[in-house]
Amino acid sequence: MPSACRCRSSTDGKQLQELVRRRAQGSIVKVKAYVAAGWLMVALGTAGIFLPLVPTTPFLLLAAYLFAKGSRRWHDWLLSHKQLGPYIHAWRNKTGFTASQKARMIISLALTMGISIYFTPMRSVQFLVASIGLFWTVVLLRQKTFVATAVT
Repeated sequence: MPSACRCRSSTDGKQLQELVRRRAQGSIVKVKAYVAAGWLMVALGTAGIFLPLVPTTPFLLLAAYLFAKGSRRWHDWLLSHKQLGPYIHAWRNKTGFTASQKARMIISLALTMGISIYFTPMRSVQFLVASIGLFWTVVLLRQKTFVATAVT
């Protein structure tokens, strides 16, 4: 008398194992892609600290997102990083930049723009570079300044 339940054949089990293996490989590829893209964003964000026309915060925010999707370890590292973490926290908490962060950004902007103006022979391009530098200096100065309060 045949049984009412239908047993899977050994080929069904092998197909299921193959499907599970492929899905695991796909997720590993995704994780590695998220982490690689996160590191690219960290590199661009770090470059933005020194290059005035390259933004820092948007790249670091994107890196935090990508790391959160790919690796909790790298996400935690980025948020706790001494130099890069404050940019993300300032954005998340809507507290603004510290005075020292603003000073570093403006000094970097002034140095880069000054060097660009010095090595540019055309007066019209020098004026354009100076105008861009002045614009971003005003934007930075108008941003909220975070003042740390003493914990009692």
